[in-house]
Amino acid sequence: MIDLSNNPHGSAWVADARVRRKAGLYKKTGFYIGTDEAGRPCHSDQQAAVMICGGARSLKGSLIIPGLVDGCLNGDFGPVNIVSMDWKRQNGEIAALQVRQGRHIISIAPREAVSSNIDVLSYIDPKSPELIPLAKLFASNWIPFSGSPQAQYFEGTAQRITEAVLVTLARLKGSVSLPELADVMSGLGDATDEWLSFEYHLSVAPEAQYRKVAQELSRLREQGSDSGGYNGIKNEIAKAFAVMSDPQWRKVLSPPYDFCPSQLTKDGAPPYLVNIAENIDYAKTSGGVLRAIYTSFLIYKRRAPISTTREQVWLLDEIGNIGGAWPMAVELATFGPGYRIRPIYVVQSTAQFDNLAPKASTIVPNSCGTQIFTGIRSVEQASIVSRQLGKTTLEYKDPAQTQREEAAQQKAMMAMVLGKTDPVSAMMASSHHERMAQQPKRMPRDIRTLDELLREPNGRAFVFMPGVLEKPFYAHIPKYWQRRDLAGKYLADPFHAKPGTVEVKTWLGQRHRQVVTEPVPSKYADWPQYRDTGLWSYVKGFRP
Repeated sequence: MIDLSNNPHGSAWVADARVRRKAGLYKKTGFYIGTDEAGRPCHSDQQAAVMICGGARSLKGSLIIPGLVDGCLNGDFGPVNIVSMDWKRQNGEIAALQVRQGRHIISIAPREAVSSNIDVLSYIDPKSPELIPLAKLFASNWIPFSGSPQAQYFEGTAQRITEAVLVTLARLKGSVSLPELADVMSGLGDATDEWLSFEYHLSVAPEAQYRKVAQELSRLREQGSDSGGYNGIKNEIAKAFAVMSDPQWRKVLSPPYDFCPSQLTKDGAPPYLVNIAENIDYAKTSGGVLRAIYTSFLIYKRRAPISTTREQVWLLDEIGNIGGAWPMAVELATFGPGYRIRPIYVVQSTAQFDNLAPKASTIVPNSCGTQIFTGIRSVEQASIVSRQLGKTTLEYKDPAQTQREEAAQQKAMMAMVLGKTDPVSAMMASSHHERMAQQPKRMPRDIRTLDELLREPNGRAFVFMPGVLEKPFYAHIPKYWQRRDLAGKYLADPFHAKPGTVEVKTWLGQRHRQVVTEPVPSKYADWPQYRDTGLWSYVKGFRP
């Protein structure tokens, strides 16, 4: 039984050095979670998911960038593979000097002049016994259930039709690209020669459910009406494939390919940093493609032997902005670590998780082994953190109580002097009132009240690691460009640095150093990040 006599209202407090050391925060591997009061870096070395929740300008980047450049993201087989959702192409630019960690960089950037072409449907193999379940997985992520009961029929039927078309197309062609699938889906049910020819192949498919799809489409076309909500189903499919009219995405997703997600799980392959650098302006319209890319990474990681392939860290920055629902991203917090995939969720508020699936704002944080809260901007978020921090018991002296007891003590002694009571009773009463005058009161107190959390300065964070860290860690988040140990490991921020320079911390203080760009050494010339330009960049005085 827990003894509550000394702390009747709660015993919550922040972790001291002993608690942090016991939890393994001072290990030099894992995801960076800030520094202690002495400036010592702390890391979360769990396999479980991480959540970073912080408002705008709350130095979230100073938690992310060290994890990309300091070499601490290692697993059993050395540096891990990183898949980064890089909306502004900011993190990728800053962390471009990956030669220090032996990491090859793949940039999937449809709005840039140079981008890798990725085969997101390479796992759709007509000879594979998993052809149908993999097609189902693709369809469920391409047209995810939104959670609306009214839309469930249309979304489910759209998934079923997409699956049938994808499997049939793979059997006809041997391999399928996403633009090819979109082109076939654009003619769905029409009376054109192209579609009627394809519909015939659907009608003779080995699977009864695919033959049924062909029969339904043929009947609805002949009826020429909205029987069974046919127009609603077509609209659902058209909405999902609308992104594939974007010529920049079509180029990136079409052959000739220079990157396949399977490369992340090949034996002897180097570690990779994959930057998915879609422009934030197109987040809502490009959501399906981003989901398809991550689905392909998941499929190959799930297939690979867990005991011999590199771990993966998925940096899901601003994941709440992705277009449409994405239940897989929510489930990933639970099953991802089983495949040695460690998701890092970055949001401005936990409420953003509800954009992915119903009740995700509760499910995802509960599944994260490390939760980091910084830059709290709303009362709702402050209330969540305040309750999570808990209450402590404070002791204080009440001046009014002290005066009352002292007066009662004097009265008892005076009664004895005047002979109004016997000496024994008077001494006992006097002793009692003396003790009560010194007795402290106890009261409950939130570790941080709502107003205190809203006034927390930038650069401070509360870190929770349930089951590992006995008490929350009140962390410091120093700006990454003010850390001496990171000098020379990162390049310039494309949005804030002076052109051609980068700010670093030297033994003489903050300095702006020149960024040197020159022909890449021959031993790195065939690395994907240097293959197109033949140039590399580094900070003057810190040549790798």
